[in-house]
Amino acid sequence: MKHLTWPVEWPSYANIDQLGHGIYMHSVIVHPRHFVDPADADVHTEQVENMWKRAKRKLRRQYGTSRALFPSYLNKFVFRNRFRGQDMFHVILKTTAENYPL
Repeated sequence: MKHLTWPVEWPSYANIDQLGHGIYMHSVIVHPRHFVDPADADVHTEQVENMWKRAKRKLRRQYGTSRALFPSYLNKFVFRNRFRGQDMFHVILKTTAENYPL
């Protein structure tokens, strides 16, 4: 049996930085040592775990969740979370204008 050394990365994440024109990244946190990366305070698992907890709670309250529509439900949750507290109509117009210029 091979012994794992830290940091351990799943092979699935090996090329994540090449997906979506480089918009994704993956960092490793060694929980036995620390929960926040000492070199980068923005790298920690609590934010991700909290976001998933809130997304699951929101989707459970929703009456009926279609597997086919799940990606759109998740996108809506992320979008609303990102722009929480702002005028959603204005945000949608601005986002549309930025992504589909005349």
